Amino acid sequence: MNVYEDMKLLIEKKLTKLDKFFSGEGDATVTLSCKHNEKNIEITISAAGALFRSEVGADSFRDALDDAVTNIERQIRKNKTRLEKRVREGAFNE
Repeated sequence: MNVYEDMKLLIEKKLTKLDKFFSGEGDATVTLSCKHNEKNIEITISAAGALFRSEVGADSFRDALDDAVTNIERQIRKNKTRLEKRVREGAFNE
């Protein structure tokens, strides 16, 4: 499917907001598709040995993109909090 340049720029803009969670390393793959009159977007981010993935369907690609980025951000925050708790609990087990 052909993706317009403004949509590509919007996707890049939305994904650059997630750069604050990664220290310069990370690859993102975005897949756009149409299934049964529904616009689907799939975002997969791999960084530092972790994999974050979200697949969302909506009436428009813009709505699906917003939901997918929100899902990915929630996953990143959850993973970060879990890792911080693990380090904090194991810090004094010497």
